[in-house]
Amino acid sequence: MADSYFTFKQFRVLHRKSIMKVGTDGVLLGAYVDCVNAKRILDIGTGTGLLCLMLAQKCGAKIHGIDINAEAVEVAKCNVEQSRWADRIEIFQSSVQDFASAGKYDLIVSNPPFYTTDVVAPEKGRALARHDLSLNISELAASIGRLLSPYGHCYVIYPTEQCRLFEEEASKYGLFAMRRLYVSSRPDVPPIRTIVELSRTQCEPKCDSLYIENGERHDFSDKYRSLTKDYYLKF
Repeated sequence: MADSYFTFKQFRVLHRKSIMKVGTDGVLLGAYVDCVNAKRILDIGTGTGLLCLMLAQKCGAKIHGIDINAEAVEVAKCNVEQSRWADRIEIFQSSVQDFASAGKYDLIVSNPPFYTTDVVAPEKGRALARHDLSLNISELAASIGRLLSPYGHCYVIYPTEQCRLFEEEASKYGLFAMRRLYVSSRPDVPPIRTIVELSRTQCEPKCDSLYIENGERHDFSDKYRSLTKDYYLKF
């Protein structure tokens, strides 16, 4: 199958059948992250490099993306090279458990694998990207705790129940929720995703909510449009 592209306002992302394509979760996370003051950023499980490119668009940080999947790394490197930010983004093939950095990161982001059922995607690359075969909640929390600077922040998106479990694990490594964004597909349904921002400061988290569509398909909410308008061509 031929390669395909997803085009944003300032960059485009090549993806292939065998790895995860651009999705709403990644775009929401990248748009939500506050990286204005970040100097060094790590994207765990970078996939196509989407989050690296989204964050490079809105800040001047040095950005590292890591992925265990060799094909994903190849695609991410291609996407970075075709962007205007190639001098600030580096992609590495590595599991985060084995990843060694010369210094800590003041911002870490991850759109991690989260399916835990026995039925997995048939292609090995998609299985690794979608299921927590290579990176479960405990391992991600421990890795962020190891790689994050004392004053750093991290952002993760999970299905809402798994995000609660992730926060419990993260607290074991001195990481606590500062903000949560609960994401619903429509205003009349419960949240399907939670984006959480954590730091080493314990406080009462600020919570907000967002629904993607008003009720009709492709009738996007004003809040969703406002959050993603710097990226999506259609907004």
